[in-house]
Amino acid sequence: MEPLTLRRRFRPWRYGISHSTLLLHAHADSSHNEHLNVIFEDVRAVKLCPSYNPLILQSAEDDTRANILAFAQVPEHHQARYLCLALPTADTEPGFIACARVTVLANTATDSGDAYTWNEYSRLLHQLREPSPT
Repeated sequence: MEPLTLRRRFRPWRYGISHSTLLLHAHADSSHNEHLNVIFEDVRAVKLCPSYNPLILQSAEDDTRANILAFAQVPEHHQARYLCLALPTADTEPGFIACARVTVLANTATDSGDAYTWNEYSRLLHQLREPSPT
């Protein structure tokens, strides 16, 4: 997978343990008329910084992937289902996320309650997942 670089300031916005869902959010501002939401589903492990600018999602190297999956205690027979993403930063140790799928949405909602969800204002930008084993 090629690294995905989103050139905005993202912050962790919501983490739902019961649904294993993490949301990183970038607000619309004077330079950007859309909110951006990065939704991580079936999250198994996470290590985050307070913010990312830019947010870079890249596949973890093989050794790092193995360490993340071990940390997350994902059984070997399920490991192929999970993305292990490194979140590199310039100033600190990189973060990581182990999850089943990532969806990046642009959202033009003006109601702040609608800015963080997938709804009629949303536009799909990217979707990442591990390829199905063949």
